[in-house]
Amino acid sequence: MSKPLVHQIAERARGFIADPRKWTQYAIARTGNNRHCEPTDAKAVRFCAYGAILRAAYDIAGSDDQAQRLADQTAMFIMGRDSPYAAFEELIAINDGQRASARKNVLDLFEKAMVNA
Repeated sequence: MSKPLVHQIAERARGFIADPRKWTQYAIARTGNNRHCEPTDAKAVRFCAYGAILRAAYDIAGSDDQAQRLADQTAMFIMGRDSPYAAFEELIAINDGQRASARKNVLDLFEKAMVNA
């Protein structure tokens, strides 16, 4: 049986930020020359947790509207929240926290959600 889309998106998003060189803070996504960009931009190579979820959802859905709905559901799944706004707000706050621990904390959230699914 195939995995639900939110699980597929969470795994793909985690894969984007698993490599510390592909993770960023204080921007949703960045190009190779460190410029801010949209996570769906073909030039995007670094992502915050929120941007990684949006990019993964877009890669699976192929359209902005459907990707946003899937990203909302995935963020709520990962964060255990009933509102996409609360989920993204908390996820962004964790991602942009103290650099030494922020990426590990984000990866732990993704892992915990996948284990408890």
